[in-house]
Amino acid sequence: MELNLEIGPGRIAHASGALYLPASGTLMIADAHLGYGWAQRRRGQLGPVTDGGIAERLFQVVDEFKPVELLFLGDTVHAPKPMPAERELIEELLQRLIAKTCVRIVQGNHDRAFTRDFSNLGVQVDLQWRHGDLLGLHGDRLHVELPEAGHYLIGHLHPAIGLRDDAGANRRLPVFLAGPRATILPAFSPFASGFDILKSALPKEVEALLGEHDVYAVTGRRIVRLPTRAIRAS
Repeated sequence: MELNLEIGPGRIAHASGALYLPASGTLMIADAHLGYGWAQRRRGQLGPVTDGGIAERLFQVVDEFKPVELLFLGDTVHAPKPMPAERELIEELLQRLIAKTCVRIVQGNHDRAFTRDFSNLGVQVDLQWRHGDLLGLHGDRLHVELPEAGHYLIGHLHPAIGLRDDAGANRRLPVFLAGPRATILPAFSPFASGFDILKSALPKEVEALLGEHDVYAVTGRRIVRLPTRAIRAS
């Protein structure tokens, strides 16, 4: 059972949906949407207020890799102006992570008020992350150019594959999309249902960036490359 798989030179994908970059010691996750349950509650939805196990998964993968830095690749939180219980949940989680490693954030479209709402944490927030020929962006705006040999690391899209089990229940399995010019990370949040790549075409700018690409499904316990022929047949 594979927990880690190299999906490109120096890019190790984890069954949790995290991506590890040994050259910089960076552990990268996209679209955590922390505080989702509380944010939905204050919008009038009466579902259970839970983190869906995201804290446990985060600490497991941090303890496994012991990274130099943990980089949230956009949409770290779900909504601005958190209520007290929502703020407490997010702050406690981030403070525990800060005690283990350097925490940095690439700003996503859900994070535009993060610096204001969580200024007390002192977390560095940037529009992009660079290391060598790697460029990390959230992906809501693909406006930064790289040299010909460069490689983009992107979140935002929440790529997934829709499946139906023997009981007829539907679920979406998060996937990495890995091409020669770009890698798209799955959403780390268990509540981000995902963009079903079997049912909808990728945005043109993303398709152009990826080119020919491989698909790697993650279950939390396993990561596996999916046969291209099977994906195209679907």
